[in-house]
Amino acid sequence: MRTPLRLAAAASALTLITGCGLFGDDNDDEEATDAAEEVDEGDYGEGPFVKEGLFGGLEFEARVAVHHVERWEDRSVLRFTVNALEETDESYVLGLDAFNRSLAGSNYAFELIDPVGGMHYAPMQNSDEQSIGSIMPDAWVPEADYEIELHYPPVPEDVDRVSLHTSSTAGEFTGIPVIDAEPPEQPPSHDGKHGDIEPGDTVELQLRDHQPAADPEEWANELHAITEESDRTRTDGTGQRTVGLHADVLFEFDEAELTGEAADVLTEIADETRADADPDEPPIAIVGHTDGQGSDDYNQALSEERAEAVHEFLSEERAEAVHEFLSEERAEAVHECLSEELGDDYEYETEGRGADEPVADESGDEENDVEEAQAANRRVEISYRLLAEAERGEADTGGDDDGDGGGGSAAGADVAPPAPFREDDGEVVDSGSGTFLNGNAAYNVHVHPMYRDGAYLVGVFEFEHGGGSGAVPPISNVMAGEYGGGQFTRFSVSAEGTDEVLRAVRIGDLEQDGDTDAGTYLSSRYFNTLPKSDEDPKRMFAYFPAPTGDVDEVTLDADPFGEFTVPIE
Repeated sequence: MRTPLRLAAAASALTLITGCGLFGDDNDDEEATDAAEEVDEGDYGEGPFVKEGLFGGLEFEARVAVHHVERWEDRSVLRFTVNALEETDESYVLGLDAFNRSLAGSNYAFELIDPVGGMHYAPMQNSDEQSIGSIMPDAWVPEADYEIELHYPPVPEDVDRVSLHTSSTAGEFTGIPVIDAEPPEQPPSHDGKHGDIEPGDTVELQLRDHQPAADPEEWANELHAITEESDRTRTDGTGQRTVGLHADVLFEFDEAELTGEAADVLTEIADETRADADPDEPPIAIVGHTDGQGSDDYNQALSEERAEAVHEFLSEERAEAVHEFLSEERAEAVHECLSEELGDDYEYETEGRGADEPVADESGDEENDVEEAQAANRRVEISYRLLAEAERGEADTGGDDDGDGGGGSAAGADVAPPAPFREDDGEVVDSGSGTFLNGNAAYNVHVHPMYRDGAYLVGVFEFEHGGGSGAVPPISNVMAGEYGGGQFTRFSVSAEGTDEVLRAVRIGDLEQDGDTDAGTYLSSRYFNTLPKSDEDPKRMFAYFPAPTGDVDEVTLDADPFGEFTVPIE
């Protein structure tokens, strides 16, 4: 049920207490500008930008030299060179589906990231659901240079550098230049058959049908930075924010009347919303969710009433009648609360979705795991479009921000430039051990220094087998935690002086995956994350929302390996 409302009240100017948006706000603290200082153009290097690693589901060993991204009128084109590295007695190396993300699939394992603008670009596909670009061969001749191109949606004209993420142990290539160019008069034409290729040859592979099957924007997605506090989870994109309030903080169990603690929490949310929400881009959506206990009808009504309760708090409208269903009361309570505080400058929609959109799996075997999942699913989400960056956070609440991370959001007070290309990961700063599969599979992790790439913090890890016969199967996402679809979303980062947990960066929207919502997250998405006992250590990476620019050290919670103090380079 949707309830659009326009409510009347005066809005006062207040500064948000819990911090500004991820992609830049005005900040009077001069000490917090370190990350945003300009990088000298010479620091980026001229390229090509070279890394070696294992690629795809069949672990094709290759050297990849990235040249640049070309900005054409209707698309962007990534150009790179591949050399097969596997030793062989044959004249070629078999590399079936060498650059697919898993054992089978149509998307090549190369994705572009705009770390300042907060955008992700996947290769476009044609009507056959094949990625547009070079047709990869099944057999590769060692020491031959294969010139490859992949086609993406157009990158905005003001973007000068992007990062390339590969599904491989080579990981991320940062600081890749974007140049203006035109399509060549003659497209490449080599069919890639190994019998016609000698070591030392340069092979310009022919292209498949290069007409996109849909609007190019279908393959462009906003990035959403996820931060957590004890009573809420905030997900920030370039133009939208969603704040998930934990229902157990707002309501007693099976109740829809707001608690005393709820009023304080919702007042802070109202301050933040007033500072950052765009009233000209309605609505403010308030959606109630329940766990899976109880009947569908009961949960639907409960979720609706909880959302309405928050709305009425903000609109100065209070529900006086006793509602028949607790879920309806809870949605109504949140609705009332928000509307009371924000007033008539905003348009609202309230909705209850019962237990239809869980974010955590409640079917676990352990009682504690089930209770934690149920608590995560009991929530009220408030979503709105953001003001332009320069207009956010202009009101004043009298909140204390001393510039050291306390009194403000740890995420996003400023945005660093794109990171230059990194030829190596630096020295290991710490190591730890952990087990999976009920203690039957042991592994070690080696942690490298972190670094900033635009609005994000990049963690780099090496995983090695810890001995014994047990091993995690390739298809198991044992480090996903509560965030379904993630590779390393059990990991998180925090900065001293703030209670925010910098959790993960999601690509696009959540999608239904079985009984729960799942996302795709900005990290290594490699088929074989954890090595077997006879394999070399494997290098992986993960992106987190960045702390404020003055933070030069963070705590990495790398569950189950332990906590580590990690410098930011």
